[in-house]
Amino acid sequence: MAPKRTRDGESNPAGSGADQVVKKRKGFSVGPANLPDGTYRRKTQKIKSDLIQKAKVKKAYAKIKAQELSTNAPKPIFTTAEEEKGETRHQQPKPERRPERRPERRPREANGHPRQRKPKPSAFAKEMEIAEKRKQEAEARQREREARQKDREAMARAKRLDQNGKRRLGRESNVLLSRVQRMVGQN
Repeated sequence: MAPKRTRDGESNPAGSGADQVVKKRKGFSVGPANLPDGTYRRKTQKIKSDLIQKAKVKKAYAKIKAQELSTNAPKPIFTTAEEEKGETRHQQPKPERRPERRPERRPREANGHPRQRKPKPSAFAKEMEIAEKRKQEAEARQREREARQKDREAMARAKRLDQNGKRRLGRESNVLLSRVQRMVGQN
């Protein structure tokens, strides 16, 4: 329940700040929370980590800036007698310090040279393998169709009668032999 409202002029006997509960801050979310592990989830995690890093840098910058402002004495609004005469002291303003970015850490080998990174695997390597397999299967089916068509044409030529009206058994046997060899070679 909410605390009772006090009348004007009255004070809360328990203390005004003692009754209020400090809410615990929750983190922020980027993207849907129920994404499966994959490209989209990794992308949202990267965005979130970048936002966190930027917030840390901003916080560090604000802290340093506050320190600088507290150490520098504020300039007086009024002018002194020396300044009115034209004898001004020239002071160079101190440059503001900015938080340094974290240096890139590069893994080093024992000999001091940077390690060679492995190439990043392609995001679509599996899909490309499947596509290549399908392409090879389609080419094999096409070759098989062409071979059967060639056999049919060769058998049709071989079955034509010669000038005397007799069958050409030698040509027919050659076509049948090549067909059997191909069948035996496949199995």
